[in-house]
Amino acid sequence: MATRSRTRDLPVTRVLAPGVRLHLLSTARFTTSYCRVVLHRDLGAEATSTAVLAQVLQSATANHPTHKALADRLGDLYGAALHAGVHKLGDRQVLVASLDWATAHVPRARGQLAAGLGLLREVLADPKRDAHGLDAEIVATERSNHARALQGRKDDKARHAMRSCLAAMCAGEAYALDAEGREEDLAAVDGASLAALHARLLARAPVEIFLVADLTPAEAVAAIRAYLLWPTRAAKPARVPPVASVRPARPRPRALVEHDAVSQGKLVLGWRGQVRPGTAAAYAAELWAGVLGGGSYARLFKVVREEHGLCYYAGAGWHRAKGLLLVQTGVDPANEAKARRLIVQLTRDTAAAGLDPAAREAHLLAVEHGVASMLDSPKATAAWYEERLAIGGAESPRAHLAALRAVTPAAVRAVGRRVTLDTTFSLRPAGSALPKAGSALPKAGSALPKAGGR
Repeated sequence: MATRSRTRDLPVTRVLAPGVRLHLLSTARFTTSYCRVVLHRDLGAEATSTAVLAQVLQSATANHPTHKALADRLGDLYGAALHAGVHKLGDRQVLVASLDWATAHVPRARGQLAAGLGLLREVLADPKRDAHGLDAEIVATERSNHARALQGRKDDKARHAMRSCLAAMCAGEAYALDAEGREEDLAAVDGASLAALHARLLARAPVEIFLVADLTPAEAVAAIRAYLLWPTRAAKPARVPPVASVRPARPRPRALVEHDAVSQGKLVLGWRGQVRPGTAAAYAAELWAGVLGGGSYARLFKVVREEHGLCYYAGAGWHRAKGLLLVQTGVDPANEAKARRLIVQLTRDTAAAGLDPAAREAHLLAVEHGVASMLDSPKATAAWYEERLAIGGAESPRAHLAALRAVTPAAVRAVGRRVTLDTTFSLRPAGSALPKAGSALPKAGSALPKAGGR
């Protein structure tokens, strides 16, 4: 492998086959190479099967037919780290398989690149099989593991509340479904159905390959063609839905309440805005969300928690692919109504005031530190480019930071006027009283404590 003295900030992209692209981040900074293979599909009926398939793929291969054999092979590659899983990217589900392995300053370093790429190809394209499809025992084990994982999601009450609010907001959209799928779909998952799904994905799913390594583009293309690509690609890739889609909020916001065995209530408020990713308005919305609820410096923390003592924690985030602002708090049910009214007013006031300067600078500093940390991690950098290539936006993490810094108060005020409350979801202790009819959501102009605060 060639050695260079400087790192490229931007990936070099090459088309390898119909629907298959390689994105090389050429760098000599690391002693390891990192390869991330991303298969795109629609987020729909086969989401559960795809999630189980990912776990089956990292369990065993034809050449390494047990967990131990595969773990031993990773050990031979000086403790290589293998991962396979799924996540949601807008209205798509993506299956990701990745390997991080030593390719410098180790014995036989020249052959390490081929060895790692070859193992990753095995995991993706050559899983252990039996006469009926993918190995029945492994499938049964991973199906049971996935059932427990799905059942356990509700144990994380904050995550459950957020999922429930998103599902209500996005009813009828693919985004309402978790990437991990649904427990009721597991009964149909077996070795034969997974083998058929696996073959379709390998043949037709659009594939993005991210490689962070000390290679020239020509060297990277040759290595990926020789050691990683599988021969079963169809002439035309499958169509997948756009990652990003936005729509307006419903005409009248709605409030949903669920009771459970919780000692601390969870309140999630969701706003919708027709703000498309990659636009100036999207950067304004992202900065607004960060100043509103990005950390202990943020307005929600300072005002709702510290000044008024109405919640245990409070945070906010912007969902770029769908144009959603989500605010979540942990709250005593006795304080929920006051907290909800104050959050709504504070959200409006934060945008209208053009962002508190101290909170703005604190958030931008946090983003700057996050970018620096990301660029020290091949995995995090590749994941950032995976999302950016799918959704759009700034060409690099540093450019993304610069776009946030360029947001003006006027842009924040403008996006604040475009974002409207859509849904609130409240998770309350069993037996707590329901809100009176018509009182679940604050009315415009209600008497509220002053939110400008310190």
